[in-house]
Amino acid sequence: MTTNEKRLRQLQALLRKNKLDALFVSRPLEAGFLTGFHLEGCLLAAGKDDVRAFLPKMLFDHFRSVVPFVKAEASDDPAGSALAFMKDKGWRKAAFEPETETYLGGTAWRKKGLAEFGGLTASLRQCKEGDELAAVRKACAIAAKAFRIVKPRIKAGRTETSVALELEDVMQSMGATKTSFATIVGFGPNAAMPHHETSERRLRKNEAVLIDFGCVYHNYCSDMTRTFFYGKPDAEFRKVYAIVQKSHDLGIKAVKPGVSTIAVDKVCRDHISDAGYGQYFIHGTGHGVGLEIHEPPRLNTRYKGTLKKGMIVTVEPGIYLHGRFGVRIEDTVLATGAGREILTK
Repeated sequence: MTTNEKRLRQLQALLRKNKLDALFVSRPLEAGFLTGFHLEGCLLAAGKDDVRAFLPKMLFDHFRSVVPFVKAEASDDPAGSALAFMKDKGWRKAAFEPETETYLGGTAWRKKGLAEFGGLTASLRQCKEGDELAAVRKACAIAAKAFRIVKPRIKAGRTETSVALELEDVMQSMGATKTSFATIVGFGPNAAMPHHETSERRLRKNEAVLIDFGCVYHNYCSDMTRTFFYGKPDAEFRKVYAIVQKSHDLGIKAVKPGVSTIAVDKVCRDHISDAGYGQYFIHGTGHGVGLEIHEPPRLNTRYKGTLKKGMIVTVEPGIYLHGRFGVRIEDTVLATGAGREILTK
């Protein structure tokens, strides 16, 4: 059984548990997660006892070659065909996930009698295994290796943009299809902005360099951040870097099944606060990574969750001294049966 087949069976079990007859899935991200077919245009009617895909004729043969375990129908009106199938099956309680639909799409489903029921596919996406885990591992390995290649080439006079473009080019040369998000390269005071927009600013001697980046491999993302000093770091940079490094290491050590997401954030946040820099840690400690760069679970002061085997999260504490420099160290981490594994080595 493939990972996708297993996910479909898990979804069917959730439907039965929640007394739903079917779930209509139209967004490529969720449809791809359940079937392995990631192109836009597939409407999946996943019932508790049957699953059917409805697609335009131009996608029909392609779908069947990728997804032999789901029956498919070519249709000029996939939504209409899916609703007719629902009627034929006698499904009285079919639903859609409002968080995955557009406003117009959700309104249309409601008018056709579908109920709103969120979180089903999201709950299945949190724990990775099989092909999913292999893809994230590869995406992380590509990103980490690309950084090792590009870092020695970062010299005074180079622009943030040139570094970002080179990093992206190297990742794609190793098999990545695209970046996980817009690559962040911040020199000097720009490193003090967590989501700095990479610019044409040139690197100068004795400045901090912060690079936040990742890539996509077989639809799954990686995410990592590295900070270093170009030139001779002063005492404060060395102090701040050491604090963030220790916070990061404590957070990594805290990642394991059974630990609350708030607890991981707390161990990172407490160390930075105890060192006198609490007001300069201005974001959460981390987030889940998978088909999307930001997905549950979240590691912050508010998200109430518990880590489970197969969850992949980032640990990325930081200290940002506005107008001067910032330090963030981020790794993507897998919760395993034995504890944790750093994927972005």
